[in-house]
Amino acid sequence: MFAYMKGIQPFLGVQTPARREIVRAALKFEPDRAARLVAASELWAGEFREERYTALDILASSRPGPADLPFLEGLLPEADHWDLLDTLVPLLAQAFADGQQRRERVESWRVSPHLWTRRAAVLAQLKAKHTTDQDLLLGTIRTVQHEREFFIQKAIGWALREYAKTDPQWVREAVETLGLTGLARREALKHLT
Repeated sequence: MFAYMKGIQPFLGVQTPARREIVRAALKFEPDRAARLVAASELWAGEFREERYTALDILASSRPGPADLPFLEGLLPEADHWDLLDTLVPLLAQAFADGQQRRERVESWRVSPHLWTRRAAVLAQLKAKHTTDQDLLLGTIRTVQHEREFFIQKAIGWALREYAKTDPQWVREAVETLGLTGLARREALKHLT
């Protein structure tokens, strides 16, 4: 894993199923939400990658809400690769109080100098289905589509491919309107005939 993740952070070698079992067992002994957030914060600051994964496991088990948004958003600058960011984004999405807050945060993230925060902006509505703000999705894609960065292009395609399950015609039209090419286009249209 250390080599696969290009040496970003050292690994202990704890596999995901074992880690999740440890978290489940530990959380039975700590029902207090505040204590769980403290533990997640301490683990996020740890030396090993699995500590960050464990922090995200704890946060997911706590079912984030609007009060957790500042804490979760504070993790974005330290989300340094897809493995953390793609787990953090659904937690952020759960924490939005409403569509207006989602719009404000995504519009801020999409112009961030931090690659992974921009990716979060693209993926913020990944599971929104019928509540997807189409204008926000289009605006976000337009803001970042010029980037040749693989992880941005992949996120654009993924976001559109996921939304195609809800509104395939809209996605076809969006792909043409946006003039997407290459990776983003292939990913977006992958399951559309």
